[in-house]
Amino acid sequence: MLRLARPTQTRQRESTIALINIVFLMLIFFLVAGTLTPPLDNDVSLISTIEADRSQPPDALFVTSEGEMRLRGTATDAQSFMLERVDTLGETAARELEIKVAADRELPAAKLVDIVGALKAAGASRISIITERVAQ
Repeated sequence: MLRLARPTQTRQRESTIALINIVFLMLIFFLVAGTLTPPLDNDVSLISTIEADRSQPPDALFVTSEGEMRLRGTATDAQSFMLERVDTLGETAARELEIKVAADRELPAAKLVDIVGALKAAGASRISIITERVAQ
């Protein structure tokens, strides 16, 4: 009996194009996701500064030119703002959290000092004022 050798099966090379496409899609996703921030309140035009560190204002407490405080578009006050933070984060974390206040440039400085004082009285320990950096 004559035995014939079986033909060897050649393995097909896997295409790396699919892997490259996935890597590029992930790159684009992280580039877009890293640059998205919550929208600013339309009724607030930020205070301008010449020298300031660049920072995004996520979950900032916005203050209009009339002194109305807003969180995510809804009106609030210092006490309610801190109570919401305590409910969300817990007592200790809420007290240690840095609160970012984005005040309108037309808001009188005395009113801004009163708002910061009310936040401190409500239990805030660290408060930062968000400003808009302008070119010289």
